[in-house]
Amino acid sequence: MTEENESKEQTEQQADVKENPLQDAGNEAPEKITLTQKELNSQLADARRKAEAKLKTIEDEYKEYRSGIERREQAANDAATEKVEALRKDLPEAVTKLLDKLTAVEQLEWLTDPENVITKKEIPPLPAAAGGHGNQRKSINIV
Repeated sequence: MTEENESKEQTEQQADVKENPLQDAGNEAPEKITLTQKELNSQLADARRKAEAKLKTIEDEYKEYRSGIERREQAANDAATEKVEALRKDLPEAVTKLLDKLTAVEQLEWLTDPENVITKKEIPPLPAAAGGHGNQRKSINIV
């Protein structure tokens, strides 16, 4: 039984001693560094804190970048809305109802496309009849 107790103690000691996982794999040291579990946990906790701090700074930079993009997008949408309102004023009601289903930028793209130009055509008045009776009434024969 004493041999079993000794072997258990040796395995526990070996479990407490680990190799340094933070050491670069490419840089092989001539001798192995052994750490206790507590030291290993401490190093891992430090590495995690550093990684979390780096992540926090990256997240802050991302939020700042994203808010800048959103501000520019909002400014572009506002400018597009102003241009669209000017272009829509003479359009038929049916076209404006269809355009309402699009965003301001899509409306501007559609309205500025040369293929989508809508021109108002005035219908010329009908010419006078060639062989007319003048101002006389037409006589109708009812049989």
